[in-house]
Amino acid sequence: MEIEKAYFTLQEIMARWNISEADLVYLAENDRIRLSVRVFNMPIEFGDHETTDDGQRYSVPSARKRYSGLLDLHAQDAFLLFRCGELVLSEFRTPNADHASLQPDESAVVFMIGDLVLRRAERDRFEAESGFSRSGTHALEPPFTASADYQTIRCNGQAFHLGLIQAQVVRLLHEAAHAGSPWINGKSVLTSAGARSLKMSDVFKSQPGWRDLIRSNRRGLYRLACD
Repeated sequence: MEIEKAYFTLQEIMARWNISEADLVYLAENDRIRLSVRVFNMPIEFGDHETTDDGQRYSVPSARKRYSGLLDLHAQDAFLLFRCGELVLSEFRTPNADHASLQPDESAVVFMIGDLVLRRAERDRFEAESGFSRSGTHALEPPFTASADYQTIRCNGQAFHLGLIQAQVVRLLHEAAHAGSPWINGKSVLTSAGARSLKMSDVFKSQPGWRDLIRSNRRGLYRLACD
């Protein structure tokens, strides 16, 4: 039985990708992948960054709470942690805010290499974006790969970085292909995806090569072009 995990140890990732620890470190310290740490009941301040008229950035707190879950490391912190074996951290990254930090007057926490994990979504994003297969090679790349949120796609070797609505359209087309009926009505799929426009070309106008991803029969039906 395979457990559906939200994150993986570095050993699991190295085995999946068939790479050395040195290669994994290289990816992390160059911000190709974002490593995370698991925390429990940690007093965290979440917030966003804003800019003053003279270009100075400052933090605007949006929430303070006891947080349990994953927090992402900055690339320079990943570099130092691998170099030193342990590191005192108080500043983190998170997908849901510009920054996450220990609340004022709280003591920083020591993390060790063994605390590092990789989110499933981050693993899927990197694999889809790079064409990296489970064996660690690029030779047998499938015609279509997608991250969990469908915002990073590879179609016939070409990478696409999609917006939310675009990703929903591709998800629906992919599900239709899996169901054995790849051609579906364009207006129907755009409506289901929450698009304001009922023209596929309008929704994908930010993607110059979108016709390499989505094929039209010129009679209102669309399908993925990844064969």
